[in-house]
Amino acid sequence: MHGTRRVASRGGVVVLAAVLSACGDVPNSPTPNPTPTPTPATTPIPPQVVAERTGFSLEAGWIGWLAFPTSQAGTLEATVDWTYASNNLDVYLVKGECNYDQLYAGLCETLASSDSETAKPDKVRLENAAAGTYTIFVDNLGPGDESLSFQVVLTPGAAASATSRSPSIRVRPDRRAKGQVAIP
Repeated sequence: MHGTRRVASRGGVVVLAAVLSACGDVPNSPTPNPTPTPTPATTPIPPQVVAERTGFSLEAGWIGWLAFPTSQAGTLEATVDWTYASNNLDVYLVKGECNYDQLYAGLCETLASSDSETAKPDKVRLENAAAGTYTIFVDNLGPGDESLSFQVVLTPGAAASATSRSPSIRVRPDRRAKGQVAIP
């Protein structure tokens, strides 16, 4: 019988302790730490192709252009490649929708350009580009006709609120292209 009382009295002590801790009368009872709410992870938006053409023919002395929109701010990178290393192609990236006559007259804001005589492929990069419309120009300085491809990729990110730009660059002001074509 003594063993039964001991079990019962121990059980009573456990119940008493549970009741008192629920009432807050037991000193030094640990207070539970709240579980922190996890901060949602921001997933970066992957780069996206905003303009692309393949197998486009451009005669020597001709310039082609294509306007394209962007819906987000970020970095624009254009890569232009062509068939023959003996030809010289130049690339211009301008703000807004612009045609050749406007570009030649200096009315378009040129934001990036590559006029290397030896680079193949030719690349231009524009950081902190705001969402909006841009135009890419490809100038085939020759000596021969060319088949080319290009791709413009936007890597989303914040655009600077006030970015200083270089002054407009005229496309080879010493010569006018023999012809011009809007890239279909």
